Amino acid sequence: MDNTPPANKTEDAAVNEADTTRKPFLTPDQLVDHLKSKGITFNGYCEESAKGYLSDCNNYLRTASYRKLFPVHAEGASVGQYIGLDFLALVKLSSVDRKLRAALREIVIDVEHFARVSLLNRAVAEGEDGYKLVKEYFAHLRECDRRRVEEDLARRGSEDRGHDEYTGDLIAHYDEYPLWVFLEAIEFGRFCDLYLFCANRWRDSEMQNYHYVLKSVKSLRNAVCHNNCIINGFSRNSEKTGYRTPAPISSSMNELGFKKTKSRRAKLKNLRVAQIAAALYVSHDICPTESARRRHAEAMHGVCDAFRDVQALCPADGSLTSYFDFITKLVDIWLPIEYTTPC
Repeated sequence: MDNTPPANKTEDAAVNEADTTRKPFLTPDQLVDHLKSKGITFNGYCEESAKGYLSDCNNYLRTASYRKLFPVHAEGASVGQYIGLDFLALVKLSSVDRKLRAALREIVIDVEHFARVSLLNRAVAEGEDGYKLVKEYFAHLRECDRRRVEEDLARRGSEDRGHDEYTGDLIAHYDEYPLWVFLEAIEFGRFCDLYLFCANRWRDSEMQNYHYVLKSVKSLRNAVCHNNCIINGFSRNSEKTGYRTPAPISSSMNELGFKKTKSRRAKLKNLRVAQIAAALYVSHDICPTESARRRHAEAMHGVCDAFRDVQALCPADGSLTSYFDFITKLVDIWLPIEYTTPC
C-alpha cells in the first residue's frame, strides 16, 4: 500500500491558477472596448472623449463602479449586459457623487466641531473638574485600549519623527490633560467613546442614544474625507445597517412630518443612506449658527438639483431615483430651502 501523500501543486500550477484572478493594466482604448463588451453605449459621450476621460479625469474603477446600479439582461444573447446604460450616465453620476461628498464633508466637519463644543459646555454645566473627568475616562478603559491612547499621544507629542505638526506642541505641554485639551487632541472615534462615557457618567439616556448617531456620522466622515464613492451603494443589494434607526432620528422625522412607512424603513436599512440621514439630522440639531445651516442647506440642495439633471440617464425602473427622492425629503425637513435664502 502506497502511503505517499498526494503531491502538492507545483509552483507553476499555483501561479497559473492565481493568474485566472489577476487582471492586467488596460489602455484607455482597451477599457472602452471592455465597456462596450458589457453593453455600455457611447451615444451621449463619444468614444474618443471617453478615452480622454479615463486617461486624464478619472480612473476606470471609480467610473465603472456606478454600473452596478443598472440592471442587466437575464437571458438571451445579451445575458449579463447592461440595460440602457450609456457612458454619459457614469460620468454624470461620478460628478454628482463628487458634489455629494463635498457637501457631506462640510457637514460632518461642522458636526464634529459643534459636538465637541456641546460636550465641553455640558461638562461645565455638570460642574466637572476637567482634569478629573479625563483621568477617570482613562481609568475606565481596558488596559490595552488605555495603553494605545497613551502611546499615540506620547508619539504625537514627542520631538522625533512621530511628532504631530498640528497638535504635538499642545499635547507635549501637558502631563495630565484637561478636557478642553483632550478634546482637541483626540480623533472623532475616540471622541464618540468619550461622549458615551460622559453619557453614562451623567446617567443621560438621550446622550446614550445620541452617541450611536454620532458613530454613524463618524463612519461617514471617514468615507468622505478619504474621497470614497457613495452613490454606487444606493441599491437594495448594498450593505445593510444591522441595527434599528436611532431613536433621535426616528423621533425627529416623525415630528417634522416624515412619517414611518415601509419605504422609509427600507431606505434607512441602507447603511450609506442611514449615515447620511444621521449627518443631516445632527446638522439640523446641533449646529447653532444660521450661517452653518445655510451653507449646509445650499450645498445639499445643489446636490439634489444636480441629480435631477442626470435623472433621465438613470435606470428606467426608478430604483436609483427613489434613493435620491428619499435623501431630498431628508434635506427638505432638516435643511429646508428657507436656509438657502440669506437674511
